[in-house]
Amino acid sequence: MDKDKEKQKRSGTQSVFRAFDILDSIARSSPSGASLKHICETTGLTKPTVHRILVTLQERGIVEKQPDLRYYVGRELTLLGLSSELRRFRELASPALSKLSDAIGDAVFLSVRSGLDTVCADRRIGSFPIQVLSIEIGSRRPLGISANSVAILSRVSRTQADEVLAQNVDRLRAYGVPMQTLHDRISEARRLGHTVLPRAIAKGTSAIAVPITDVLGRPVAAISTISISSRQRGARVAELVELLGTAADEISRALATTRS
Repeated sequence: MDKDKEKQKRSGTQSVFRAFDILDSIARSSPSGASLKHICETTGLTKPTVHRILVTLQERGIVEKQPDLRYYVGRELTLLGLSSELRRFRELASPALSKLSDAIGDAVFLSVRSGLDTVCADRRIGSFPIQVLSIEIGSRRPLGISANSVAILSRVSRTQADEVLAQNVDRLRAYGVPMQTLHDRISEARRLGHTVLPRAIAKGTSAIAVPITDVLGRPVAAISTISISSRQRGARVAELVELLGTAADEISRALATTRS
């Protein structure tokens, strides 16, 4: 009897590890989603095993399967993620984020660093009739591709930034942006103190981002605004950078206060 219980325990633990491997594969494929074949290849699990676990995850809302037959991180997992450290950070930044959205009129996004990724912790929708909502709360993207991730990498050493891009190279290539361009963007952001992407990930959009640092000056997050390109031209760019910088400073102070 004891042997049977021990066997069940080992089997249950193995299933948990497999589920986490599958979730990691799907999360790293954001925002384009992961096919069943891709999940099997990246996890080393058989198709029947992956399919069985995916069915359970879908039933609980942890994973969603879209009409394109690709799998995405579900909203329930997003809510679970926001229940701990990410949620606390979101609450600290909320006042500054709302104030910034009201002042800008366009969508603003708060992203935090998570290993080799950025995770969208929160966003606000502005008052301008055309909003660019290209990033969902809880979605992951590899460091190096988005305006927020460029802002974060601009505050680490060149060696560290190069190492991150090297580790993310396969995932970054999927976006069709030359690696040299990504290196150049980080160098330019390091020089300016902020990121300006006249051509953001979504066609016809532009993005501006500013890093958020902790009490030791380490980049832990970034805040950005994304809009149709005509909204980020001329003198308005400098205005947006100033507003973003003010919001980033406010969030940094809130972080320092809670940890002092």
